[in-house]
Formats: sequence, C-alpha cells, structure tokens
Amino acid sequence: MSLIQTAPPAGEPLPLADLKAFLRLDGAEEDALVLSTAAAARAHLEAMTGRLFLSQGWRIRRDTFPPTGRLMLPIGPILSLDAVTVAGEGGPVAVPVDRFLLDGTAAPPRLAWRPGSLPQPATPLAGIALDVTAGFGTAEDVPPSLLQALRLLTAHWFDNRALIAVGHEVAVIPRMVEDLVAPFIMRRIA
Repeated sequence: MSLIQTAPPAGEPLPLADLKAFLRLDGAEEDALVLSTAAAARAHLEAMTGRLFLSQGWRIRRDTFPPTGRLMLPIGPILSLDAVTVAGEGGPVAVPVDRFLLDGTAAPPRLAWRPGSLPQPATPLAGIALDVTAGFGTAEDVPPSLLQALRLLTAHWFDNRALIAVGHEVAVIPRMVEDLVAPFIMRRIA
C-alpha cells in the first residue's frame, strides 16, 4: 500500500497570530520560520497519529482487493471516497463508488463491499487506486487537544533549533505532546 497526496490542505489549522501569541513573539522578522515550523509540526503529528488535521486529497494505492470484502484505510478521518480505479488490460477501469460502504470516522477508517463483486487488477502491483478526501475538515473541526499539541510542538521546535540531550537520549518531542496525541493514534491489530 502506498499513499500519494493529490491535494494539500488549503492552509494550516492555527493562524500565525495564534502561534505568535503562544510563542510571545512581537514583530514580523521570524514569521516565515514560525509558519514553516508549524507546518512541519502538523505534518509530524499527522504522521504520528494517522489522522489528518485539515481536508486534503489522497490516493491510496493497493495491489488487490481483500477477499473478505473489508479494507482498513491507513489515514483518517475519511470525509469521502471520491473515485476508485482498477488497472485493466486496456487501461484504467472506473469502479462506481456506490459499490462501497465507507465508515470514515472509525479508527482506522474502513471500506466494505460485497465479496467477489469487484474486478481485480490486471497488474500485480499497485493496480488499485482509491481517491479519498481525508481530514477533520476545517480548522474549527480539529480537536482542541490536537491543536494544543501543535502549539506545544511548534514552540518546542522553534525554541530548540538543535537536538537536546536528556541523559542518554535525545528529546525530540516533549512528553506533554505525546500525551495529548495518544488518544488519537490509530492502532492496527494484525
């Protein structure tokens, strides 16, 4: 399975003014650094949790449809299943999305279909493309604890622009950030 971002989020969940107030910054000389640090922190927290903060487009590539008629998706929440294409002998074949049932708010999100009702791809690798819109939605839809984790991680990385040794380990993420995001980490049971 592979993931390809097809449409980035329209912006960031926290405005510059919010971040500057949290960092207690005046002036505009470090605005670009604050914004880039916050974007990196958001991307890191999204990768850590498997949950995307703002609406964005993704393509999930798979080799086959599982014979069980069920598939757990690696990112969430899923707002919509937009398109499904399967590699056919003569080119891509569109599969109607109404053949699928989406539980986009589950952790992890799930797709279901009637077993045996979907065409299998003509190629053995990455022959299925699932195009989804994923994320909580707008900035107002992002849970407050994730926004606070974003503030804290941005501040930590902004204030500590080099690695910090704590004993024999290097502190990359403050424990408070880990605690705030822990309930949102999507766990997969094999």
